[in-house]
Amino acid sequence: MPQTVRGIIARSKGAPVEVAGIVIPDPGPGEVVVAVQACGVCHTDLHYREGGINDEFPFLLGHEAAGVVETVGEGVDHVAPGDFVILNWRAVCGQCRACKRGSRSTASTPSMPRRR
Repeated sequence: MPQTVRGIIARSKGAPVEVAGIVIPDPGPGEVVVAVQACGVCHTDLHYREGGINDEFPFLLGHEAAGVVETVGEGVDHVAPGDFVILNWRAVCGQCRACKRGSRSTASTPSMPRRR
């Protein structure tokens, strides 16, 4: 069942952001719904708000978050409801040179790990 959540919205270039209700649908194939417990708004979000990435407003800000999986869509087998997850703009592989030296944010071969 779709649900309404709160999000931080940038409606136009340089304008103050606002907290707004956003309707999210049930997860589709390969998707999950996460109950976000914490989320940061970072410098990349500031670039979007200032029109530095593109001008296709509005933007939902905050792409680095942590929370608990609520529901999963068809075909999802790497997480399950109740799992604690960290959301990031780029998945890490854990195998490349950057990951092995602890620089996971610069992973060169992103992939989704399988649930154990």
